[in-house]
Amino acid sequence: MINYAKHDEEFHGIFKLVSGEEILAKAVMTEDRGESLLFISDPVSVQAITKEIGDQKIMRGMGFSKWIPMSDEEFYIIREKDLITMATMSKPVKLMYEAYIIGEEAHGKQMKERRVPPSTAEGYLGNTKDIRALLEKIFKK
Repeated sequence: MINYAKHDEEFHGIFKLVSGEEILAKAVMTEDRGESLLFISDPVSVQAITKEIGDQKIMRGMGFSKWIPMSDEEFYIIREKDLITMATMSKPVKLMYEAYIIGEEAHGKQMKERRVPPSTAEGYLGNTKDIRALLEKIFKK
């Protein structure tokens, strides 16, 4: 059981896994049958960026990417035995992380706005409110 972290309180953490991955996420630690479990949401991995600009100049930075890019899961569970160490995010890193998450949410909203509405050719008959009104009109006669 992990004793050095507060249980059942949300925090922004950096987690080093036994697989070698380093992830940043909002997390809550809890205990189940004597084992600490970490519930994480919005996990991201850190990407180092190096770019040559000019002959003798190199620009370095870091960015974030979704930890598991093809998943729509809202949270993940990490067992104590899969965790090497953890730390809380510093304030500047927390601000960058939150800005990235807000940007991801805005991107997801944009993708939803781009969806093509269903058509009658695809089998769409109407929304619940309109169909209910139609059925009530038919059966109240």
